[in-house]
Amino acid sequence: MHSRPTIKSLTFDGQTSWTVFKTQFDIVSSTNGWTDFVKASQLVASLRGSAAEVLQGIPADKLTDLTTIEKALESRYGDSHLTQFYRIELKTRRQKPGESLQELAADVERLISLAYAECPQDVRDSLAAQYFVDVPSYPPSETKKRNFQQG
Repeated sequence: MHSRPTIKSLTFDGQTSWTVFKTQFDIVSSTNGWTDFVKASQLVASLRGSAAEVLQGIPADKLTDLTTIEKALESRYGDSHLTQFYRIELKTRRQKPGESLQELAADVERLISLAYAECPQDVRDSLAAQYFVDVPSYPPSETKKRNFQQG
């Protein structure tokens, strides 16, 4: 019987996206079959620099509690507090001079995924389509609406 190869955990220093790290960490922990206790231990061991300093705010008896550790890291490094910022940025987004429709569409999709991360993909796609049609273009043009309706 062959054992599965163990996938090494990553490190998190607070300089990269917490959401991306958390996704990777969840995949590694699932692949390795870790219990919540092992996940908590591995998560603590993966922290470096300012991210490791978050542990100082957690009571000693909770340093092996996965939920407590994740909540502390989410509170410090998560994107949820930026949701309103992204929604405002999306609402005020205009096509810039020299910006192609493809570039505009890509940025609208990026902002939608950040502003409405909690929504299912089909809802985000629908929102992106509506925002893309509604974004004022430079110069003003009906081409964008016609292209979108034909596509």
